[in-house]
Amino acid sequence: MNSIPFGNSKIKYNVKRVTNRKTTQILVDKLGVQIISSSDKTQKEIKDIVVKNSKWIYSKQIWANKQNDLKITFKQGTKLPYLGKNYLLKIKESKNEGILLSKGTFIVKVNKNTTKKVQEIFKNWLKEHAQKIIEKKSNHHAKKIGVKFDKIIIKDHKERWGSLSKNNTININLSILCAPSKIIDYVIIHELCHLKIPDHSPKYWNLLYKMMPDYETHKEWLSVNWKLLNF
Repeated sequence: MNSIPFGNSKIKYNVKRVTNRKTTQILVDKLGVQIISSSDKTQKEIKDIVVKNSKWIYSKQIWANKQNDLKITFKQGTKLPYLGKNYLLKIKESKNEGILLSKGTFIVKVNKNTTKKVQEIFKNWLKEHAQKIIEKKSNHHAKKIGVKFDKIIIKDHKERWGSLSKNNTININLSILCAPSKIIDYVIIHELCHLKIPDHSPKYWNLLYKMMPDYETHKEWLSVNWKLLNF
């Protein structure tokens, strides 16, 4: 474990070296800071990078701690996540049930205000938007990778973010629509790369790195923030 002083505290960080890597990447989450660097970088060079980015790292650690304390409760005045942003939830009782995202606020109309009902309306709204967003992104990335898929199916499950069926059908977890756009891209690209290489061999990870050099950042984000997306 390495560390540098920052104000009255310290920023502790681990270093992971990757062969043939050209850039240095900083991953920050609630558990700590990890520096992913090329094998030829010296300890001093890495330390200088941490010092240079210390203010940003510290602010990201504060953000990560706050994010992990958030929970989706579907109650009046709480927040609902969508495409990486959190929107205020306002619930109104009405005979005409529905949901509207307006001026940074989700307005949900329900006949009877229950957590289950508000959750159901929000999920249905996500499904309507998910298909269009995921298909557009999938078509874009498939062309870049040079693969073709049969169709996209949006699933509401907790087990995985995405999967590939034998008939070249891409399955995507509905909850990923709550994550930032780049995270959605990562999940899609991850599955599309399996159309070329079905396993997780080094050849597969090399292809994924070629298509998304910063994929490790997004993979790490999911491992830290997955609880914020599942409901």
